[in-house]
Amino acid sequence: MKRTIRSKIFYAQLILCLFVSCLKANDRKFLGYWIMVGDQYSEVIEIKEVGSVLYVKNQDVEFPAEWDKARGTISSKLRIGPDNIPILIQLSEDPYKMTLHTEQYALNWVKISRNEATKQMKKVNQYCNPDFFIGHWQRVDMEGSHQIKKEGGTYYYVTNQYTKKMTYNAFNHILYCDLGVGILTFQRSGNNEIKAFGRNIYRRVSP
Repeated sequence: MKRTIRSKIFYAQLILCLFVSCLKANDRKFLGYWIMVGDQYSEVIEIKEVGSVLYVKNQDVEFPAEWDKARGTISSKLRIGPDNIPILIQLSEDPYKMTLHTEQYALNWVKISRNEATKQMKKVNQYCNPDFFIGHWQRVDMEGSHQIKKEGGTYYYVTNQYTKKMTYNAFNHILYCDLGVGILTFQRSGNNEIKAFGRNIYRRVSP
Protein backbone atom coordinates (compact mmCIF):
# COMPACT_ATOMS: atom_id res chain seq x y z
CA MET A 1 0.00 0.00 0.00
CA LYS A 2 2.76 2.44 1.02
CA ARG A 3 4.70 1.53 -2.11
CA THR A 4 1.65 2.28 -4.26
CA ILE A 5 1.18 5.68 -2.60
CA ARG A 6 4.87 6.51 -3.02
CA SER A 7 4.69 5.48 -6.67
CA LYS A 8 1.66 7.71 -7.27
CA ILE A 9 3.39 10.65 -5.57
CA PHE A 10 6.54 10.06 -7.64
CA TYR A 11 4.63 9.94 -10.94
CA ALA A 12 2.57 12.99 -9.98
CA GLN A 13 5.75 14.95 -9.26
CA LEU A 14 7.30 13.72 -12.52
CA ILE A 15 4.27 14.83 -14.54
CA LEU A 16 4.27 18.22 -12.78
CA CYS A 17 7.96 18.73 -13.55
CA LEU A 18 7.42 17.83 -17.20
CA PHE A 19 4.44 20.20 -17.38
CA VAL A 20 6.42 23.10 -15.90
CA SER A 21 9.34 22.35 -18.23
CA CYS A 22 7.01 22.42 -21.24
CA LEU A 23 5.53 25.75 -20.11
CA LYS A 24 9.00 27.23 -19.67
CA ALA A 25 10.13 25.92 -23.06
CA ASN A 26 7.00 27.32 -24.70
CA ASP A 27 7.58 30.73 -23.10
CA ARG A 28 11.10 30.72 -24.52
CA LYS A 29 10.26 29.41 -27.99
CA PHE A 30 11.34 32.72 -29.50
CA LEU A 31 14.95 32.27 -28.37
CA GLY A 32 17.32 31.40 -31.19
CA TYR A 33 18.20 32.45 -34.74
CA TRP A 34 15.80 33.84 -37.34
CA ILE A 35 15.86 34.77 -41.05
CA MET A 36 13.35 36.53 -43.28
CA VAL A 37 11.04 34.36 -45.38
CA GLY A 38 11.78 34.45 -49.12
CA ASP A 39 15.10 36.31 -48.85
CA GLN A 40 18.05 34.03 -49.57
CA TYR A 41 20.42 36.75 -48.37
CA SER A 42 18.47 37.65 -45.25
CA GLU A 43 20.39 38.99 -42.31
CA VAL A 44 20.31 36.73 -39.25
CA ILE A 45 18.59 38.00 -36.10
CA GLU A 46 19.36 36.35 -32.78
CA ILE A 47 17.05 36.53 -29.77
CA LYS A 48 18.79 35.47 -26.59
CA GLU A 49 18.43 35.58 -22.83
CA VAL A 50 21.24 36.55 -20.46
CA GLY A 51 20.20 36.04 -16.86
CA SER A 52 16.69 37.45 -16.78
CA VAL A 53 17.24 39.99 -19.57
CA LEU A 54 16.26 39.42 -23.22
CA TYR A 55 18.33 40.78 -26.09
CA VAL A 56 17.77 41.12 -29.84
CA LYS A 57 21.00 41.04 -31.83
CA ASN A 58 21.94 41.81 -35.42
CA GLN A 59 25.15 43.06 -37.06
CA ASP A 60 27.01 42.23 -33.81
CA VAL A 61 24.94 44.87 -32.01
CA GLU A 62 22.46 43.79 -29.34
CA PHE A 63 19.59 45.69 -27.74
CA PRO A 64 17.67 44.84 -24.56
CA ALA A 65 14.13 43.66 -25.24
CA GLU A 66 10.84 43.71 -23.36
CA TRP A 67 8.75 40.53 -23.35
CA ASP A 68 4.96 40.92 -23.11
CA LYS A 69 3.83 37.41 -22.25
CA ALA A 70 0.10 38.24 -22.37
CA ARG A 71 0.34 39.52 -25.95
CA GLY A 72 3.13 37.24 -27.08
CA THR A 73 5.26 40.15 -28.30
CA ILE A 74 8.82 41.39 -27.93
CA SER A 75 9.69 45.06 -28.31
CA SER A 76 13.27 46.08 -29.01
CA LYS A 77 15.46 47.64 -31.72
CA LEU A 78 17.54 46.60 -34.71
CA ARG A 79 20.62 48.21 -36.19
CA ILE A 80 19.78 49.17 -39.78
CA GLY A 81 22.64 51.05 -41.39
CA PRO A 82 23.65 53.84 -38.98
CA ASP A 83 20.23 53.91 -37.28
CA ASN A 84 18.63 51.99 -34.41
CA ILE A 85 15.07 51.16 -35.52
CA PRO A 86 12.27 50.27 -33.03
CA ILE A 87 10.67 46.89 -33.77
CA LEU A 88 7.86 44.74 -32.44
CA ILE A 89 8.09 40.96 -32.80
CA GLN A 90 4.79 39.07 -32.84
CA LEU A 91 5.19 35.38 -32.03
CA SER A 92 3.17 32.73 -33.85
CA GLU A 93 1.51 29.60 -32.47
CA ASP A 94 4.03 27.82 -34.66
CA PRO A 95 7.31 27.96 -32.64
CA TYR A 96 9.28 28.30 -35.88
CA LYS A 97 7.52 31.41 -37.17
CA MET A 98 7.21 35.07 -36.15
CA THR A 99 6.32 38.44 -37.67
CA LEU A 100 8.63 41.42 -37.26
CA HIS A 101 6.96 44.84 -37.39
CA THR A 102 8.64 48.16 -38.08
CA GLU A 103 6.93 51.51 -38.65
CA GLN A 104 6.63 50.68 -42.37
CA TYR A 105 6.71 46.91 -42.75
CA ALA A 106 5.41 43.60 -41.40
CA LEU A 107 7.94 40.88 -42.29
CA ASN A 108 7.64 37.11 -41.81
CA TRP A 109 10.59 35.26 -40.26
CA VAL A 110 11.42 31.59 -39.63
CA LYS A 111 13.67 29.98 -37.03
CA ILE A 112 16.87 28.21 -38.08
CA SER A 113 19.53 26.25 -36.22
CA ARG A 114 22.81 27.67 -34.94
CA ASN A 115 24.70 25.83 -37.68
CA GLU A 116 22.36 27.18 -40.36
CA ALA A 117 22.76 30.69 -38.90
CA THR A 118 26.56 30.46 -39.17
CA LYS A 119 26.32 29.41 -42.83
CA GLN A 120 23.78 32.14 -43.59
CA MET A 121 25.92 34.88 -42.03
CA LYS A 122 28.93 33.74 -44.08
CA LYS A 123 26.82 33.66 -47.26
CA VAL A 124 25.43 37.16 -46.63
CA ASN A 125 28.85 38.62 -45.83
CA GLN A 126 30.31 37.23 -49.06
CA TYR A 127 27.47 38.29 -51.36
CA CYS A 128 26.39 41.54 -49.75
CA ASN A 129 29.75 43.19 -49.17
CA PRO A 130 29.16 46.88 -50.11
CA ASP A 131 32.60 47.01 -51.77
CA PHE A 132 30.93 45.08 -54.63
CA PHE A 133 29.40 48.40 -55.77
CA ILE A 134 32.78 50.03 -56.35
CA GLY A 135 33.50 50.57 -60.05
CA HIS A 136 32.18 52.04 -63.31
CA TRP A 137 28.65 51.05 -64.34
CA GLN A 138 26.78 51.31 -67.66
CA ARG A 139 22.99 51.29 -67.97
CA VAL A 140 21.72 48.36 -70.07
CA ASP A 141 18.55 49.72 -71.72
CA MET A 142 19.72 53.24 -72.58
CA GLU A 143 22.70 55.59 -72.43
CA GLY A 144 23.86 56.44 -68.97
CA SER A 145 26.79 55.62 -66.74
CA HIS A 146 28.17 56.42 -63.33
CA GLN A 147 30.96 55.52 -60.96
CA ILE A 148 30.78 54.41 -57.36
CA LYS A 149 33.98 54.88 -55.43
CA LYS A 150 35.16 54.55 -51.87
CA GLU A 151 37.42 56.91 -49.97
CA GLY A 152 38.29 55.78 -46.47
CA GLY A 153 35.09 54.24 -45.18
CA THR A 154 32.75 56.42 -47.27
CA TYR A 155 31.12 55.59 -50.62
CA TYR A 156 30.42 58.20 -53.32
CA TYR A 157 28.12 58.28 -56.34
CA VAL A 158 29.94 60.09 -59.17
CA THR A 159 28.57 61.37 -62.50
CA ASN A 160 29.73 64.07 -64.94
CA GLN A 161 27.52 66.56 -63.07
CA TYR A 162 28.00 65.86 -59.36
CA THR A 163 29.36 63.70 -56.57
CA LYS A 164 27.07 62.51 -53.78
CA LYS A 165 27.92 60.80 -50.51
CA MET A 166 26.33 57.35 -50.17
CA THR A 167 25.13 55.21 -47.24
CA TYR A 168 24.90 51.43 -47.07
CA ASN A 169 21.81 49.86 -45.50
CA ALA A 170 23.13 46.46 -44.38
CA PHE A 171 19.67 45.17 -43.38
CA ASN A 172 18.26 45.51 -46.92
CA HIS A 173 21.67 45.39 -48.68
CA ILE A 174 21.03 48.73 -50.40
CA LEU A 175 23.52 51.51 -51.19
CA TYR A 176 21.76 54.86 -51.51
CA CYS A 177 22.22 58.61 -51.71
CA ASP A 178 20.05 61.72 -51.60
CA LEU A 179 19.99 63.50 -54.95
CA GLY A 180 18.04 66.44 -53.54
CA VAL A 181 14.95 65.55 -55.60
CA GLY A 182 14.71 61.97 -54.33
CA ILE A 183 16.60 59.00 -52.96
CA LEU A 184 18.66 56.96 -55.43
CA THR A 185 19.02 53.31 -54.38
CA PHE A 186 21.26 50.55 -55.72
CA GLN A 187 20.94 46.86 -54.96
CA ARG A 188 23.02 43.96 -56.21
CA SER A 189 21.15 41.75 -58.70
CA GLY A 190 23.89 39.55 -60.18
CA ASN A 191 27.61 38.83 -60.33
CA ASN A 192 28.29 42.03 -62.31
CA GLU A 193 24.91 43.70 -62.18
CA ILE A 194 23.07 46.19 -60.00
CA LYS A 195 19.61 47.76 -60.10
CA ALA A 196 18.80 51.43 -59.52
CA PHE A 197 15.40 52.18 -57.97
CA GLY A 198 14.78 48.42 -58.10
CA ARG A 199 14.27 48.42 -61.89
CA ASN A 200 17.01 50.16 -63.95
CA ILE A 201 19.77 47.63 -64.67
CA TYR A 202 23.46 48.59 -64.77
CA ARG A 203 26.39 46.35 -65.64
CA ARG A 204 29.98 46.78 -64.56
CA VAL A 205 32.31 48.01 -67.30
CA SER A 206 35.48 48.36 -65.22
CA PRO A 207 36.63 48.25 -61.59
